[in-house]
Amino acid sequence: MFTPQVVKAPTSTDVALAAGVSRATVSFVLNDKPNSRVSEDTRHRVLEAARLLGYTPNNAARSLASGEAVAGFLLSASRQDYGSTLGRTFDALLARTTDDGTDALRHTDTEQAGAEAAQLWAKLRPEAVLAESSRCDAEATELLRLAGVRALIVHGAVAVDYAPSLVVPQQPFGRIAVEHLAALGHTRVAFLTPTDPAAADTARERLAGARTAADAAGITLTVSPAAASSASLRDWAHAWRYDPHAPTAAVAYDDRIAMAAVRALADAGIRVPRDVSVIGADDHPAGADFIPRLTTVTFAADLLADHLLDAYTQMRAGTRVERVDAPAITLVARESTAAPARP
Repeated sequence: MFTPQVVKAPTSTDVALAAGVSRATVSFVLNDKPNSRVSEDTRHRVLEAARLLGYTPNNAARSLASGEAVAGFLLSASRQDYGSTLGRTFDALLARTTDDGTDALRHTDTEQAGAEAAQLWAKLRPEAVLAESSRCDAEATELLRLAGVRALIVHGAVAVDYAPSLVVPQQPFGRIAVEHLAALGHTRVAFLTPTDPAAADTARERLAGARTAADAAGITLTVSPAAASSASLRDWAHAWRYDPHAPTAAVAYDDRIAMAAVRALADAGIRVPRDVSVIGADDHPAGADFIPRLTTVTFAADLLADHLLDAYTQMRAGTRVERVDAPAITLVARESTAAPARP
């Protein structure tokens, strides 16, 4: 488990001593200065010493001249779409961190992972880091610890054993949606799954939750691909109009697809919720003012931001934190779902 390093972060002097070279040679190698005439053997020794020590260049001094920020809190961008509720959580966390007087930034690179990503983040000398677990593995965690990071939390589909974890379970989003429709009396339901590859893993989990609830309630569940545009659902909506055995409700991966579905159904002359119920997820800000107001599944993003901020405060003070749990995922019932129309 991640424990803050109590010694100071390694310096170029430490690298020089470990490699048996001068600080100037370390500077030549790590800054890749031209015409430095450093042998390949010496270059290898310096790079290996820096890797073993977890050394990364300190940008604090050069930031005075260049205007670059040195982060107190660093949020790394994610490769995957974990749902917009978690996105709002991270936005709120950045805002709260800034309000507390801490320099905070969102690092937008998504190409690097493992030690390469950690070296990239460590160059900004952050005190705290929040990173996707698929990008921040055990080796990256150790490098960040050696670089002086005092608080690290990783997030992903499952908890890890090398750092405090934030896990937001995705299956309840689909399960709660189908359970709501089952309680209303629906027996045929469609799940609208995104075509965006970045959302594939999250969609798979939400669909698994929907299937679990559908099996328990004896509901027939079908799956249709969709994007967040009514055009992508036009053929699906028109086919629905002429199918006597069409589902009477749709569970969308998120509210953006749900709103696109409502629009596509309206264009086909199908009324929501009189003819078809539609439910989304993640409580998009536009959903509450949409026509009809959109039923959704979500959790309290602001509350999770507070939990994360508390965890970072504890870790900075030396308290061990094992994991951060998301608030309960709940239904927000509005106007877009109702009992199925009678045959």
